[in-house]
Amino acid sequence: MGITYIRRSQDINAYRNLDFAILSFNSLYFLKKPRHSNLERLYLERNNFSGTIPSFIFNASKLSILGIRTNSFSGTIPSTIANLRNLQWLDLSFNYLTSSTSELSFLSSLRNCRNLKVIDLTGNQLHGILPSSMGNLSTSLEYIYMPYCRRSGRIPEEIGNLINLITMSLGINKLTGSIPISLGKLQKLQGLYLYKNKLEGSIPDSLCNLGRLVELQFYDNKLFGSIPACIGKLSPLRNLLLHSNVLTYVIPSTFLSLRDILVFNFSSNSLNGSLPLDIGNLKVVVGIDLSRNNLSDSIPTVIGGLSNLAFFSLAYNKLQGSIPESLGDLRSLEFLDLSNNSFSGFIPRSFEKLLYLEYLNLSFNRLKGEIPSGESFANFSDNSFMGNSFLCGSPNLQVPPRKDIKTSPHRKSRKNTRSSARLPSSCEILPALE
Repeated sequence: MGITYIRRSQDINAYRNLDFAILSFNSLYFLKKPRHSNLERLYLERNNFSGTIPSFIFNASKLSILGIRTNSFSGTIPSTIANLRNLQWLDLSFNYLTSSTSELSFLSSLRNCRNLKVIDLTGNQLHGILPSSMGNLSTSLEYIYMPYCRRSGRIPEEIGNLINLITMSLGINKLTGSIPISLGKLQKLQGLYLYKNKLEGSIPDSLCNLGRLVELQFYDNKLFGSIPACIGKLSPLRNLLLHSNVLTYVIPSTFLSLRDILVFNFSSNSLNGSLPLDIGNLKVVVGIDLSRNNLSDSIPTVIGGLSNLAFFSLAYNKLQGSIPESLGDLRSLEFLDLSNNSFSGFIPRSFEKLLYLEYLNLSFNRLKGEIPSGESFANFSDNSFMGNSFLCGSPNLQVPPRKDIKTSPHRKSRKNTRSSARLPSSCEILPALE
């Protein structure tokens, strides 16, 4: 097999026995028709090609890989793509290509490509609906990428016929309707991306059959109902992003059996109840976002055992009680937002141990006492603490200066003096000088 990298100054016709051509990253503007049809692999990524895709490409009947991503090709994707019966990899992403019909007629023609494994149409202006004929594509298909293609309509049930799919990405479109139950048949699926659409309805329990699923991203839709309790069966799951939907009820306790989960984001829903004590089981988690829900009660102290946690947000809930000292054990923490709750008591001194903390927001709670002044607090501004009427500390934080608790003049003793020095400050506002 002849593998040739063709430079900008070279003529593709100089290679008579060429079956593998790479013209990527050349800033080419013009593609000359070759005098041979032995090409099996053609890579044209990241050039400056424009206009329609040259017709001779679709006559290269031996072609198994066609990659033209990141150019400026325009016009329709022709049905003659069906001539490429040996095609295994089709990457047309990041161009300006369209379809001649609203039902992506070229997709129907790809049913003749029985060895096809990859279809990447990302970032083209395809419009229209996803056709039911997608279910007639080769069962060899493993990867479908169609985000940001301006697709609308429903996800067809027939897509469940593609039983060897490993990744399906349909995010950033205008898809409507519910998530098909048939997706539960895609038992080899590892990545399912339906984010930023207009999908409604509940998350189907059939998705709990996807025993190899690693990433599930359904955020920015209109999904409602509860998080399925059976989700705890998806033991390989690492990333679960369900934020910005209308999900209700409590966080299922079964979810906390996902011991290998790395990131979960349930923010901007209507979840209620308390944080389950079993959250301490998630020993490898690095990111938790439960902000903008209706969670109540207090923060379980067991969260301090999540030693890998780097991002933690509980902002805009109905949480109360004191902030646990155990949060100071989160030595990997970089982002902490507990704002807009009803936390009371003192800011834990243990926070001074959070040496990697870059963002802290404790604003709009009911905290009191002195703001810690350790090294990790040096870069925080008053925005981190505003809306807490009884805090005191450094003047640059726009809070009153510290004023130690006073002892009664009639009971002043060395013992009392030592005792008061260990107490947190009362944060009484000093009277104005007259």
